[in-house]
Amino acid sequence: MDTDTTQEQVKPKQKLTAWQRAELAVEHGSRVLLYGLPGTGKTYFGLNAGLKQAQKSYRLICTEEMTDADLIGTYKQSDNGVWAFSEGVGIKAWREGARLVVDEINRMNGDVESRMMALIDTTASSSWQHPDTGEIVTPNEKFSVVATMNGVPEDLAPAILDRLIVRCEVNTPHPSAIDSLPAYLRTLASEMTSPERADRVSLRAFVDFHEMYAKCGSIDLATQVVFPEQYSTIIGTLAVSMSQARNTETANA
Repeated sequence: MDTDTTQEQVKPKQKLTAWQRAELAVEHGSRVLLYGLPGTGKTYFGLNAGLKQAQKSYRLICTEEMTDADLIGTYKQSDNGVWAFSEGVGIKAWREGARLVVDEINRMNGDVESRMMALIDTTASSSWQHPDTGEIVTPNEKFSVVATMNGVPEDLAPAILDRLIVRCEVNTPHPSAIDSLPAYLRTLASEMTSPERADRVSLRAFVDFHEMYAKCGSIDLATQVVFPEQYSTIIGTLAVSMSQARNTETANA
């Protein structure tokens, strides 16, 4: 074997960005944890990025009040008075080979921890018996999990963390999320969402700002409502950006 050729094959050609790592992880991995600062688009990314052909995605939002019914299902009464077991989002995802996005997994309470472990475990180790039919359900081979959280992996219980070996930290918005904003907001949004800033804001704030501005027609008023603490810092920049955007539109007309 040519040693030089082998070394060239395994030598990294470029250092991946955080989002490039995440893209590879969710496209090719089956159990992925996305973590980091809030407002970077982790949930949206998990629901949409790297899905296989015709694959659906389901979102499960973890709360301190959640129960097994949220994961597995519960008995419900039909219009004709018959009680039957209605499968939860976790089992639906299993059956359909969908992606299950477990949002804010660190907020899950201890009562459902064991059920969650079984739900996100490897396909070979997972099974569930239907309480009415006795059917043994196992995950479809296309089933995958993307868990998200604000914070660090060490906030999770060790047993949950052990099932989420592939972990990607993302602390800045995805480039496509920045690009989806109106042109006059993109540069400012890139700067204001930087993790290095003490006055960092969520990307959602810029989405809300644009909606507010579109409805009220005033940059000044929209800034005071959405960015009250940063008003004096960014109002001038917003005004200049808006003026430049209008000039560009006029020139291209």
